Amino acid sequence: MNFQQKIDELKNKIYEELTPLIDSDYIYLDLPYYSNIGDTLIWEGTESFLKTLPHKCLYKASNQTFKHKNLQSSTIIILQGGGNFGDLWGRFQDFRLDIIKQYRNNKIIIFPQTVWYKNELKVKADAEKMASHPNLTICARDQISYDFLKTHFSNNILLLPDMAFYIEQQRLKKYVAKPIKDILLLKRKDQELSLRNDYYKYITEEGNVEIHDWPTMEHSDIITKTFQKIGFLGKSVVDKYANYIYRPYLIKTGVVFLSNYKYIYATRLHVAILSILLNKPFVFFDNSYGKNSSFYDTWLSDSDFIKFIR
Repeated sequence: MNFQQKIDELKNKIYEELTPLIDSDYIYLDLPYYSNIGDTLIWEGTESFLKTLPHKCLYKASNQTFKHKNLQSSTIIILQGGGNFGDLWGRFQDFRLDIIKQYRNNKIIIFPQTVWYKNELKVKADAEKMASHPNLTICARDQISYDFLKTHFSNNILLLPDMAFYIEQQRLKKYVAKPIKDILLLKRKDQELSLRNDYYKYITEEGNVEIHDWPTMEHSDIITKTFQKIGFLGKSVVDKYANYIYRPYLIKTGVVFLSNYKYIYATRLHVAILSILLNKPFVFFDNSYGKNSSFYDTWLSDSDFIKFIR
């Protein structure tokens, strides 16, 4: 299966499963107001999908700018997808649980997530809290996460690909640069990095190898520094800056960065996904707890343009 066939397949899956669920106006919460380009790609894809629906977004915010709203019972709450469902990235899960507790009369949809827990007691506690909500749908981003949720959680569970696949490709193409560098080994530097140290043996092309994480993870720039300093102006200003300035900036930065290289070796899931959206073949490594391999096995194993390293 080639690039476009795969993108179309995954977009269709998202549209067919989510469209019937979003049958009213909605609010969109837990937006990623931070420098991870991957999570911003999820946000961008979600916005592209939501534009296809006839319903309105009444409010959007991050977990830090959210202000409690008295919602009509018909208003749906959409929670951002990603890779932070569980106990690895606690503040995101805590926010999710708070929203579920506060809004028992509203339909809530958690967009596609990878699920990971280290603590079995936390699994049980979270499952009990979520089971108390009468209309909660949780979308899993890979088969292992789906099976885990079906085993431990009693809510409505769906299996869907990452929302970044819904990004409008024309939006990305205007930022594509001519590749002038040889090889990128995109190596994450946080707790999700695999302990393997043999990356170089898989690089088969000739040329200079550069090792980086997302550029916004390695250094701060004026756009990010400004974003970090405007909190005193109020939450609504932060929301507008994030939506109209920071999100487009991060998308452009990611596209320019990856398109500069002829060959991509990725340890981050969204470097892989952005490479697909840009039609760039790549080599894909697993992360510390199998997120990448599970996503690959679920959605990408029939693709001709990926070499996966376990």
